[in-house]
Amino acid sequence: MANAPTNQTASSSLPGGIIAREERAAADAIRAALADAGVEPGARTIDLRPLPFEGTWGSASTIARMVAGELVTQELESSGALEGLSKKETKRLVNEKVGDRAQELAATVADSLRTTGRFTTVEAVNGYINISYDTSSMTANLVREVLTADATYGHATPGSRRQKVMIEHSQLNTHKAAHVGHLRNICLGVAVTNISEAGGFTTMPVTYIGDIGRHVVRCLWCYSAFHEGEEPEGNASRGRWLGEIYAESVNRLNFRKDVLSVLHRVTQEDEAFVEAVDKMLKNLWREQVEGEDVAYLLGRITSQQEIKVEDLRDENVLVTFWPIVGEQLRSEAEMAAVAAEDGASAPNDHLAEWEQLNIHMADWWPQVPTWIEQEHATFQLWEKKDPAFVALWEKTRGWSVDELKEIFDEFGAHFDAWFWESAIEDAGRQIVRELLERGIAEISDGLPVVKIDERLGLEKETYHTLPILRSDGTTLYSTKDLALTQEKFEEYGVDQSIWVVDVRQSLYFDQITKILELYGFEQAANSLHLSYEFVTLPTGVISSRKGNAPMLEDVRNAMLERARAVIQEKNPSLPAEQQQQIAQDIAIGAIKYVMLARDGNKVIVFDPDEALSFDGHAAPYIQYAHARACRILEHAGVTDGAILGMIDSIEFGQLQPEELSLLQQIAEFPGIVQRAADEHRPLHITNYVYELARRFNDFYHACPVLQSEEPVRSARLALVTTTRTTLRNGLALLGIAAPRQM
Repeated sequence: MANAPTNQTASSSLPGGIIAREERAAADAIRAALADAGVEPGARTIDLRPLPFEGTWGSASTIARMVAGELVTQELESSGALEGLSKKETKRLVNEKVGDRAQELAATVADSLRTTGRFTTVEAVNGYINISYDTSSMTANLVREVLTADATYGHATPGSRRQKVMIEHSQLNTHKAAHVGHLRNICLGVAVTNISEAGGFTTMPVTYIGDIGRHVVRCLWCYSAFHEGEEPEGNASRGRWLGEIYAESVNRLNFRKDVLSVLHRVTQEDEAFVEAVDKMLKNLWREQVEGEDVAYLLGRITSQQEIKVEDLRDENVLVTFWPIVGEQLRSEAEMAAVAAEDGASAPNDHLAEWEQLNIHMADWWPQVPTWIEQEHATFQLWEKKDPAFVALWEKTRGWSVDELKEIFDEFGAHFDAWFWESAIEDAGRQIVRELLERGIAEISDGLPVVKIDERLGLEKETYHTLPILRSDGTTLYSTKDLALTQEKFEEYGVDQSIWVVDVRQSLYFDQITKILELYGFEQAANSLHLSYEFVTLPTGVISSRKGNAPMLEDVRNAMLERARAVIQEKNPSLPAEQQQQIAQDIAIGAIKYVMLARDGNKVIVFDPDEALSFDGHAAPYIQYAHARACRILEHAGVTDGAILGMIDSIEFGQLQPEELSLLQQIAEFPGIVQRAADEHRPLHITNYVYELARRFNDFYHACPVLQSEEPVRSARLALVTTTRTTLRNGLALLGIAAPRQM
């Protein structure tokens, strides 16, 4: 080994499985050899990295060079040879002497390792120690290990990590419709839970449902005012229907803001609009409307200042003025279309917004103040626990929960506990009282707040100040999160609380953690906000205003339809029921893989075509590799038990490079699982299963299985069997099904 394999990941950093056992044996042997040579390694890590030589299964260590560097430096210092030298000169002198000393030490260690008889070959090359393992023995042991463990291959012993971890995820809201952006939370939460359990942690998945709050009040106000008695038949569809009512409530209550926003933006961005509307307003003033209101509008439009309704004597003058806005925007759009080379006519964004708002201008604009008052009154019904309102809330909440359970079941989200925002309000008020009594919180401008930086004695502004209750005594998110986290520590005894929540809440969860530490919960320091970035579409950022926030149900159905068409094309002879199940597995798997195959700090662009690729970095490609392995074994007529039963008689012989590469990837799986569990990072698993599928496809094309003669045929069937099991287990950690046919 002429150079250290610096581009290889140290396998010793990935504990677990057959590689770990071999490396532990190698490390122990190296440590003993160094001691025999008079070098006490102490607590120094014996680094081991995969040998970068094709066709060789082994490890390389730089320990001799590391030790030699230390010894040479010590000797030169003792002799005074380094006195007066610069760092650069010192480094040059040490390097001149390290090579020979490292090679001498490496040769001594290699001689010692050879006497153990444990390793196939041991070489000392340029100060590096290269160790190769008995490939035939390693292969047999690996196959035995995989097939014996079966569904638990790659997993640590349950509870071996002695830590209880609570993972809170899928915090959906009732009275709202779930959209594609929520999928990342669900998929990430499920995968992190599965991986944590496989990594040996005692893991408790929970969810925290937003079943009360402003969104619920708005939805129920709109339902009572406009839609009572219009409920669709069937509970499943009622949840989404409530989500549509909530969206309508927001549009109604924000209608005036939206109108004024369009006016403000168009006056800021479009000088032609300002000039044209100025003329039309003057005509309106002279011919139709008299008074200060039009003069006010005219002044604001001309000076491109923001229009404020409260400054109008007659606020409904804007209803009269609104058609003028549309007339000018339409005129500009028509002129733009004529000027375009292709002649295509497409309304600009301002015109499209105007047209949408114009549908309800006459009937919604005058009603907004009344609706806002009604919304406030509805909120008070909840605060007073009005029996009729509470009964309506319970009934409609049930509709939403039925739909949430269907979503969770379909995406594999199962919880040991369901927490409810409505159930934690009183406990939240109690913790606020206690924080005030203990002087951790204080009243500032009428609000109970915690000045976190001040309480921690920090001079640099870091955590800022967090309000923990409204001045009128109604609760905030912080009120309830403080109480809920307290409950997790006290009633469930968790060592670590993990929140799977989007990146916008990073500071907020740091604040919650620090307040709880001030409150006396030492384990709060171990809390973790597992953040993630947003999901976008190929056309751009998801926006409710633009109407491009696809509902989760619609995305699922569209993916299912595409997957069904692919299966029909690839395997038309399958029974319809089986085609439907496979399409379901592929569609849901494709969605999940997209949500997990990028780091949390990366934005996801959800492209259905890429997600359903059978050739790229996508779930169907991996699922197809599993199905291919199943098909080979089915045609061979062998089972896992049969392979396991004859493992001692199988002759693995000289392996082809593609075979060895595949075996090495399978052997890495336990270490990858442990690393993913320690880091709460499913990306390690998505990358792993993709690479395993890729190596299996290389093996499949380079190494015939069914056509081979014995003993090669049995050896390769054993390799196919272990690949299938490992692929299935890896996909299972991601919550993705592994179909036997595709």
